[in-house]
Amino acid sequence: MAKQDFLPDGDPQFQGHHDNLNVQLPSVAPKYNVTAPQQTEVSTDNVKVHTDFGDAASKRAASQAATTKKRATRRSVEGHVRALARQIKAHPAYDPADGQLLGIVGPEDTTDLTNAKPTLVLRNVTPGIIELGFNKSVSDGVRIETRRAGETNWTFLAIDTESPYVDNRANLAAGPETREYRAQYLEGDDPIGLLSDILSVTAPAGVAPVNP
Repeated sequence: MAKQDFLPDGDPQFQGHHDNLNVQLPSVAPKYNVTAPQQTEVSTDNVKVHTDFGDAASKRAASQAATTKKRATRRSVEGHVRALARQIKAHPAYDPADGQLLGIVGPEDTTDLTNAKPTLVLRNVTPGIIELGFNKSVSDGVRIETRRAGETNWTFLAIDTESPYVDNRANLAAGPETREYRAQYLEGDDPIGLLSDILSVTAPAGVAPVNP
């Protein structure tokens, strides 16, 4: 029976595998004529694995934190601008020309959400992070569904009111994973309009799989 590759796919598993090699190799090196430079190479590689894998993990966390912070800032600033616009428009001396000057008057919109559908685009994909961009149009947000390779039913994933949506789920197993996404506009809390075209994405390996 054929054996599987001895090197694991997932980064945490690969790191653990190399840690074991680094520790155990000196005890058998003389037996197999493994030279001192070869042992040094393994030790140097082990340091690189810990440094670079750790750096990637911290940057993933930093990216998620930055996105969360950006969204909070947008909500805060948007709230201030809307409050100021309401104050100005409610003033007895309000002049629509001033509203146009300040950019607090929205354009006329004839969009019919009952016949509209969102467009999903892939913004970024790295191990553990998939960013999905979407056009909000005049809706209150989008309802996102997903399914993984081999699944026949769609599963509710999230409701988002600001693009992009960040999917940071781990793969179910070691190795790459194909995922599909689709979305529908929301009016208040209710879905409206048509489902988007399906966006297919391959989530790369590199994040520990979810325990079944």
